[in-house]
Amino acid sequence: MRFTELPPAAQARIAKQRESGVAGSLLSAPATAAIRGAGLAAAGEVFGCVAMNVGWTGSMGCGAYRSGFSGNMGGYGGGWISPVLTTEGNGWNAFGPYVQAYEAAWHDAVHRMLLEAAALGAEGVVGVRVTRTHLTGTAWEFAALGTAVRVIDASLVGHDPQRRVWAADLSAEDVAAAIHSGRRPGGIAFGLAVSTKHEDWQLQQQRSSWTGTEVTGLTEMLHASREAARNRITASANRLGGGTLVITAMGTREFDTACGDKESDLHAETVLQGTVLVPAPHAAFRTSDRPGTAQVLSVLPVTDRRRF
Repeated sequence: MRFTELPPAAQARIAKQRESGVAGSLLSAPATAAIRGAGLAAAGEVFGCVAMNVGWTGSMGCGAYRSGFSGNMGGYGGGWISPVLTTEGNGWNAFGPYVQAYEAAWHDAVHRMLLEAAALGAEGVVGVRVTRTHLTGTAWEFAALGTAVRVIDASLVGHDPQRRVWAADLSAEDVAAAIHSGRRPGGIAFGLAVSTKHEDWQLQQQRSSWTGTEVTGLTEMLHASREAARNRITASANRLGGGTLVITAMGTREFDTACGDKESDLHAETVLQGTVLVPAPHAAFRTSDRPGTAQVLSVLPVTDRRRF
């Protein structure tokens, strides 16, 4: 997608910002001072959004059904133990289309925000917030909002060799600290995964126990969800050039869906988000054999040494 393909309202808003000559900002005064000390200056507010139908394939997603088993589990007493399936490809999972739609909408919202930043002549976006808001039915709005910044001191920040606009969901102060430490943002990485386990006899028994019993099936399901999400965000970070990934948000939710008349499938959804940091020009000076270079800021002295 190109800037000219953004909604007319988005194009008009950016055109108005450019014509005004005023660089809008969502940053506080201390945050503005912090990024300026790191070679950046605000270029304007940028926003990207997309409305997406995010759903899943329905009751055919039963973990037991797609694992080759049909019929009732037989209640308590032993027998077949259901596998844990994830959307990472180790088995059929009804939430594959859901993950694809979610990730596509997330990346589209961020991409549209970056197109606005590029139109303002910016080279990065700081303090990015990506939100998901339910509209109606299975329709959701994904939105990305941040402050576009331009480089005013390339010796500190450097330029992306491919002239890509980067983004960071770190605060402006954290971005400044990273730059002074020899790193700059390379982009925001994202990972999502859903794991599924059928409520077999063992899971039913452990969940209804009157004693302190580990629910091993749920433990396995949660581990699988988080591991798959980590794989997704790692792949996302690698596409942004690799480097250091700072995780800024991680959440896991559990829910269940009906599987037949009497049984159910349990699910765990994990979402990970973070900022990739790549080497910046100052990286060569931040070495262990040069401890003095850690003093990157000149601050006002506590005492005035001048004599009157």
